[in-house]
Amino acid sequence: MDDNRAPYSPYVEISLDNILHNLAQIRSVLPRGAGVMAVVKDSSYGCGSVEIAKALERDGGVEIFAVARPCEAFALKKSGIASPVLVLGFATDGELRFGADKNVIFALNDLSDTERWRSCGADIRFHLNIDTGMSRLGVLSSEINLLIDAIKAAPNISIDGVFTHMASADESGTQTVDHQLKKFTKCVGQLREAGLPPVHIHYGNSAAFLRFPVDGCTLVRPGIALYGCKPDPAQDFDINLKPAASLISSVVKMKKVPAGTAVSYGGNYITTEETWIATIALGYAHGLPRFLTGKGGVIINGKPYRIAGNVTMDYIMVDAGPNPAISIGDKAVAIGSCGGETITPDDIAVMGNTIGYEILCNLGTSIDRFYMRGGKIICHDPGVVF
Repeated sequence: MDDNRAPYSPYVEISLDNILHNLAQIRSVLPRGAGVMAVVKDSSYGCGSVEIAKALERDGGVEIFAVARPCEAFALKKSGIASPVLVLGFATDGELRFGADKNVIFALNDLSDTERWRSCGADIRFHLNIDTGMSRLGVLSSEINLLIDAIKAAPNISIDGVFTHMASADESGTQTVDHQLKKFTKCVGQLREAGLPPVHIHYGNSAAFLRFPVDGCTLVRPGIALYGCKPDPAQDFDINLKPAASLISSVVKMKKVPAGTAVSYGGNYITTEETWIATIALGYAHGLPRFLTGKGGVIINGKPYRIAGNVTMDYIMVDAGPNPAISIGDKAVAIGSCGGETITPDDIAVMGNTIGYEILCNLGTSIDRFYMRGGKIICHDPGVVF
């Protein structure tokens, strides 16, 4: 495929090689026999779910995926994904009927779901979400006996799996995982005693399986680890992950200015000498957070440069010095590697007291995404332009 990246426009590169590397690293720390449910919800955390799911299914041997909404599952099915797709959120009756014969599995998140599903006009496979301490979605452990009766009264619904979500597995020294697991294990035992044994059991999100034994899982649910970020960017996790996404643009203008020149909105950066200001076509509209003002940077020709002045919607500026080694058209890397220098989503997250999830999810949907394999573009997604 030709390299059709538009000059001077910001874009995202997604390394499918790095994602497959991360999958291999994840598998290396799992208990024997545990499978992988790849979490590709919300456009694979901003990276683009279709091409990533294709690579994970075709080259990574992933046999089940998880998404947040039915429309995401249907998009994967339309793209040719054959593996089951679990919808973690809610579904309408029409979505239940549409997905039932397309190998789409639904999460049972509320006791009332059983009554509605019983009359929806389709045979539904589901994974039961048990709320053991997240207080978000899921059936409470105190509702399990009522749920068992409701399932038995609905012949068109069948339990395929059971899961919970560990709320604080990324916190150092947390006691919540043991507490949640005890509640979860008791609920699973009640289901088995009632003649409703689940085929699949999963509670291992990225933080959980990297920090705790997950021997009770038939599946683990890697999300952020697949994309090369840590569950908590400020902590160390004993796994060799490679960031999947790069955010790149170009220098579009070079301007020589005298000492005392104010740069960007608010004029909070003032040049101290005659210097060159390089303008780069990249801003918070494309996913570069405004909190990087005064502390973030980019890599140009293998050298790091601090952002000069406020990050704006479409542009940033850097002080290139009195004798710049920068020219119009040079590549500027805001996330990624160049010439031995690297900026990761986790690096940016630490600067903003946030998490890598947010950095990836905020990558602009209006800019091009190029999916790379073996150093070559294998797919180009032009983004949504209004």
